[in-house]
Amino acid sequence: MRAQGALDNKVAIVTGAGSGIGAGSAVALAGAGAAVVVNDINTEAAGETVDRITAAGGVAMADGGDVSLTADVKAMIQRAVDSYGGLDVLHANAGVERYVDLEAMSEQDMDLLLDVDLKGVLLCAQYSIAPMRARGGGSMIFTSSVQASHSLPGCVVYAAAKAGVVAAARSLTLEVGRDNIRVNAISPGTIDTPMLTRDLEDMNVEEADNFMDRVHAANTLGRVGTVEEVGALVVFLASDASSYISSVNIAIDAGFTAVKAF
Repeated sequence: MRAQGALDNKVAIVTGAGSGIGAGSAVALAGAGAAVVVNDINTEAAGETVDRITAAGGVAMADGGDVSLTADVKAMIQRAVDSYGGLDVLHANAGVERYVDLEAMSEQDMDLLLDVDLKGVLLCAQYSIAPMRARGGGSMIFTSSVQASHSLPGCVVYAAAKAGVVAAARSLTLEVGRDNIRVNAISPGTIDTPMLTRDLEDMNVEEADNFMDRVHAANTLGRVGTVEEVGALVVFLASDASSYISSVNIAIDAGFTAVKAF
């Protein structure tokens, strides 16, 4: 699905691109020819992703805006327009997790999850419409999760936010499709990211081994995914190769949502 030059002369924004899926997406989009605004609230991490892209001959700039703040989102999108001439691709990927049962979750954590994982996606989409329309169309890709449909204990608010992302992609297409703007969601399963590493570090050795055994048993390939695999899907959805695909949620999970054995 990933083709060198498929995104030549295109401009992309990737949020939460300092590490993990976002970094993999930014690198993949740049490798396909796009100029990329690499957003992450961790500005050092965003800069490291930019360095990876430019070292490989790509074009990128860092942005440290908070996707839950309207002013920051507007400024990020304006930077893309001012620096690169417009906006063609949005990968609204920034997200946080909190593994806490709903009964015990603080309002602060609940607000954080909803502000970043749902409101942040909506704000980025809202303010990307006009510049995409001005370019004659575009592609929005929202990162959801398999937990939108197959959740785990301790993930009630996270799952609700990610389900909202899928619904938003489906509904927004009805508003912007005639402007040649496509909107899709992707739902990764277990991907080898720093977030997964942190989750495992919070467990003892036996718990971590048991968790990974369950992950491997819960999909048809018996392994975790890579950020490069997710990045290839993002490039496909950003490019003309998917020009007739909109309003869908694509699970990239090695069949987890079919096996349902976790």
